[in-house]
Amino acid sequence: MFERLRQAFSRRPPSDGAADPVAHWATEHFLHHQVVGAHQFVLSGRLHDRAFQAECHPASRAYMEGLELRARVDLGLPPAGHVIVMSRALKGALDALADRIYRDAVDAVRTTKEDLPEEVRWLSMYRPVQWQGVDERFWRHYTVLTDSAELARRWLDTDALDYLMAGDGSAAAQVPVLVMLRRGRCYLRLQVNPHAQGADAVLALELLDHLCEVALALATRSGALDDSFSNPG
Repeated sequence: MFERLRQAFSRRPPSDGAADPVAHWATEHFLHHQVVGAHQFVLSGRLHDRAFQAECHPASRAYMEGLELRARVDLGLPPAGHVIVMSRALKGALDALADRIYRDAVDAVRTTKEDLPEEVRWLSMYRPVQWQGVDERFWRHYTVLTDSAELARRWLDTDALDYLMAGDGSAAAQVPVLVMLRRGRCYLRLQVNPHAQGADAVLALELLDHLCEVALALATRSGALDDSFSNPG
């Protein structure tokens, strides 16, 4: 996925001893990089001077297969709003999971919101939004859920959309992708192909890096970090 950005990355010569794209990216961002298995790694440190953690391990979610890249940046911002961007592939998997849970429940009365995986609950907790001026391909390949449409529009700026729609965007119709701004933190989940794992992981991490920068800039422009994102100055 992210084909255009992968090509751009491939033109960047890695520094000595950092031929691995992920290791090279970690070095550039002064992060600790540890290989923990075949195609598996852990990253830790500070990104934008905020606590950062990422790992690529066998998938822990039923809606992902093979390897899963998980990353989180604790931005230290107030939970002024929530934005969830998921690929249509992930949205379809969550819809199917919800249907299966309800269908297999022996006693429907016992199937409460607390019994559902958090990702499934998001489908009813947040409303889907769209706005004008965005390539229609984006809306075909991604769903945006939020409790603040204005925050979503500002957070997903042109550069973020370019990251998500790099190449022909067809991967989003097939691969589970999830990026979130929730509870003052920025999250990323991505199913990665081991054969392109390094390039895919780096480009996803670059997307996360950019979204963190945008979130912090929105907070700064609001006049104070404890002001609402949805009312920037």
